[in-house]
Amino acid sequence: MKKYYLLGLMLLSSVAWLKAQDTTSIIASDRPMFGEAVSIVPHKSLQVETGFWYSEENTRVASTRGLGLNSTLLRYGIGEKVELRFDYNLWQNRVRHSEDPVSAEVVQTGFLPIRFGMKANLIENKSWIPAVTFVGMLGLPQIATDVFQPAYLSPDLQLSFANRVNNWLTISYNLGARWDGDNPNPSNYYALATKFNFSSKVGAYLQGHGTFQRTSLPAGGSTIAQRTFGEAGLMFNPKPNIQIDLSGGVRVSEYDTEWIFYNSERNYYFATVGLSWRFPR
Repeated sequence: MKKYYLLGLMLLSSVAWLKAQDTTSIIASDRPMFGEAVSIVPHKSLQVETGFWYSEENTRVASTRGLGLNSTLLRYGIGEKVELRFDYNLWQNRVRHSEDPVSAEVVQTGFLPIRFGMKANLIENKSWIPAVTFVGMLGLPQIATDVFQPAYLSPDLQLSFANRVNNWLTISYNLGARWDGDNPNPSNYYALATKFNFSSKVGAYLQGHGTFQRTSLPAGGSTIAQRTFGEAGLMFNPKPNIQIDLSGGVRVSEYDTEWIFYNSERNYYFATVGLSWRFPR
């Protein structure tokens, strides 16, 4: 409980001294797409991006529901090209075994490892040359609920790219590697998205993304687990410094030697809703 109180106080204290007001520039949020946008929060501005997440995976042996009760990212601009980042995720897993429908549902609730990091603008978009930013985050296993606590640090390194085609269309793509703190091999990920600006208040996106990771098999040897997803979402800006988003997606394909052998029938989908708010200077 002390961890919960500490996180609540940190969030409240971060925004209590700031007074929100309209600005002429439209907020650029890292929500809700998978992967980060190339934008940097303006100098001396704080941006809060928070949301809720629901996911469900059904297999022949179990049904798993994931609830992101609160996922919050704080971004603060320390210069024209660099921002500091802090995020946390209050998560709940609910698992019920299909082969034993009368068994009790197993519920696990707590914080995933808290992460600190930075984001830096490397290259500006000029003609066919994309804008490029680097994002580095580090998850701390000591600041997590026991049930979600990994054995080691969990770094996440990413390069984000974007080409603005015209006033209403932007193409973005991401490459990254994430360690979960338990598997020594990273989960490598990629994403390709098209973002549409219908007006100064309404936008949308379509995205495909995937992951691949080498994992060890119980009987020895290893395999490459591959997963591909498709998603879409809408963004609404009631004010220039506020964004409301709604999105969802499904797992399109998956390959893993172990689950193909034991459990080849499964599906996964997710939905999320969020709010981003930038506090100007």
